[in-house]
Amino acid sequence: MSCLPGVHPCLLCFGPPLQRARLCRDITGVFVDNPKHKQCLEALVEAAKPLASITVGSGQREELREIVMDALYSVEEKSGKKSLKESLQEAVNTIWAKLSRLEKAPACIPPCGFQPAARVFRCASCSFGDCQFGLDCPVQDLWTYTDETIVLRCSVPFPVPTGVPVTWMFVPNLRTQDMSLFKEVKGDPEKPFSLTIEEPAPGTVACRVGEPSKPIIRKFFYLNVSEGSVEEEKGLQAVFGTVLHWVDDKTPLPHIPAMGLALAVGSMVFVLLLV
Repeated sequence: MSCLPGVHPCLLCFGPPLQRARLCRDITGVFVDNPKHKQCLEALVEAAKPLASITVGSGQREELREIVMDALYSVEEKSGKKSLKESLQEAVNTIWAKLSRLEKAPACIPPCGFQPAARVFRCASCSFGDCQFGLDCPVQDLWTYTDETIVLRCSVPFPVPTGVPVTWMFVPNLRTQDMSLFKEVKGDPEKPFSLTIEEPAPGTVACRVGEPSKPIIRKFFYLNVSEGSVEEEKGLQAVFGTVLHWVDDKTPLPHIPAMGLALAVGSMVFVLLLV
């Protein structure tokens, strides 16, 4: 580190400082205590500043290293043929040109989940970075009836590894995300990302994608279950639809006194409210 005081971290990601000191020695032909050697190191530091904005997918770090090192070697090969400043500028241009051909890392998709495909390598800090989302998704409210069959889907909006396990869990009568309260329920091995529930009960259903020790995402569904029948609900909707259709019907009606019409409509509304 003492060889390159103030050097940008991005340049330190790819090879030790001694390697760049040796590069400057080969370029300038002088040793460390010579002012030309120091000027060469300062030129390398300055040339590395634009690299601070580089961000690539985590799996492309090695490709980035090769691109940067190849560019530095090209500077050495041009020693004596071009000025150091010109050689460094060409090297930086080459780096950007090669980076433009790399596939971009997928963007982070909110609001939750560990998204390994979106992990990136940041040249500015010489470190990897993940999406800043929690594993737990917000609780989704679902409304249903005691006699209704429902299907829950543990859909994930980002890529997950093939064959990743999916676990379904349930806690009755509570709206919660406390995993210590949940008990596992049996899912369909043929369709692990969906759960069919017959005669649902109030409570929270959770699905976990990934191993218990390394979950990728956890989703929660709160079941608001109403007494009664879904068929009764459909029947009531049909009655209301019939009344609305009758009121909106533009077919001429027989002459009915205004008071009588008002009483008839009022009586029907009263009956519907009782139903």
